[in-house]
Amino acid sequence: MGKLIQFLGEKLGLTAESTRPGIQDAIELVLDNSCPKIRLIRGHKKKLRQPVESALSFIAELIETLPGPLDVTSDEAFYDVLVKTFFVNEDQLKQTLANDPDLNEFLSRNSTDVFFVLLTMDRDVKTIFGSRLQGEIVMRDVDLKAVNFSDHKFRAPSVTMADFNQTLERGVLQILAHWSLENVLEEQSRKEELSLLREEVAAKLKILAADRQQMVLEWRAGSGMQSYTAAQKLLERIEDELNAIKTKSLDTEYYLGEVIRVLSHPNDYFTAEHVAMHFDRAGILLDGKTSEEKDDIRALEVKLGGTLRRSCVLLKCSRNALFKKRS
Repeated sequence: MGKLIQFLGEKLGLTAESTRPGIQDAIELVLDNSCPKIRLIRGHKKKLRQPVESALSFIAELIETLPGPLDVTSDEAFYDVLVKTFFVNEDQLKQTLANDPDLNEFLSRNSTDVFFVLLTMDRDVKTIFGSRLQGEIVMRDVDLKAVNFSDHKFRAPSVTMADFNQTLERGVLQILAHWSLENVLEEQSRKEELSLLREEVAAKLKILAADRQQMVLEWRAGSGMQSYTAAQKLLERIEDELNAIKTKSLDTEYYLGEVIRVLSHPNDYFTAEHVAMHFDRAGILLDGKTSEEKDDIRALEVKLGGTLRRSCVLLKCSRNALFKKRS
């Protein structure tokens, strides 16, 4: 799944066209990012309509759950909300901005000052020892869950919220379609591996068969008989798995079925949950809620395919505030 994870990392906030795809456009987007053989199936667009609509509904709900937008357009919010919460210091933020191709390409094409963007990060929670106020008593050497963020990326920068929603919608739909293609490619890759292994085992069987015949002629026992039997059973298992793959892969309906399966159950590939954080009296960002919910800082933890996990926050930014020279 290495290629898929790389694809997901790049596509989480891809700068796709901003026009919201109608159902027909969405179907074409899916077809462009899945197995080309699907187009050979009669009535494939009709069969894809309901799964695509289901996927679009899921994506709309996913976007709706994003916390924010956090308004960081003022100098005060720039420090107290953006830098203090998500970055080690202002220098780390400046380095991230300078090295972010998506954001810089967007700003080069748009002269707008205020824009919306998705900040995605790796979130790490570590146990530290500190103090905590319990009533009027200060508890010392208490286990605290400190939160740190790294690998920051600004994704899907957009002039308006409508543009942002549309760009993210297209991006997630492309990910789902590409996922089905990755499944098919894995099947094909496994088929090639098994074919090579079958040739190797078959060649070994020929050698072992000759050795076995010689042992029989000479009336002597040996481990060769056991090796021959083991290799024969392995070859049978390889043939069974190859036949199972051929049954699916040679049928174009299988490709379509993979797309339908992924689009119909997107929650099997995307899971999201809100995570709450707060600052303690010492200014340390800790995991968990506070008694005063208004003081909580929230992010959406998105998990892709069981391996890639990113924390996401929607920001309302100002070009002037982000790139202002400060003494």
